[in-house]
Parts: sequence; structure tokens; C-alpha cells
Amino acid sequence: MPETDRNAGRSFTQQATSGRRLEAVREILRVLETATTGGQQHLMMKVLGLLRREAPAGDHWLEDQRWSRIEAELQVLAYEANRRAPDAAAFKRQATAVADALTWA
Repeated sequence: MPETDRNAGRSFTQQATSGRRLEAVREILRVLETATTGGQQHLMMKVLGLLRREAPAGDHWLEDQRWSRIEAELQVLAYEANRRAPDAAAFKRQATAVADALTWA
């Protein structure tokens, strides 16, 4: 879906906030692997919260198949973030894919 369609009905402030949220996700992911295990879990939960907040309602502006894929990826991220010994590299790859999908959706 073109960027103009995604932003239809969204104010400039909402668009700017969305961009800042996704940039914050990318910044956190850059330092994720250098954090302690406890720090990684904390950062993963922050990323998950930001991505969930950024993801629209299923019927908002994404077709069903694309929304289902993003929702499934968010569930995988939640599982990884809640493991006793999460895989930071796997989380980073998955979270980057979700952020990219939300950026270009």
C-alpha cells in the first residue's frame, strides 16, 4: 500500500510520532546485543511495546494477510522476550522485520 494511503486520515503529529517510535525501536535494537541478559529482556519488552503501539488495528489500513503476518511476528517477539535466555540476535532480526513492515506498510 502506498505511503500516502497509509497516512490518509493521520495528522502530521501522528505521522511524526509514528516515525519517532520506529526510530526508537531501531536505536534500541542497535545496542541490544551488548546489554546484559537482564538488560536485553528489558530492552526487548520496550521494543515489543513500541511495535505493538505502532501496529494498527487489524482493520485499519493493512489487508488481512499482511496484518496476520505482523500479528504473528509480534507473538514470536513476545515469546522470545519472555524466555529465560532470549536470543538477542533472533529478536533483533524479527523486530527489524516488523519495524520495516510497519514503516513501508
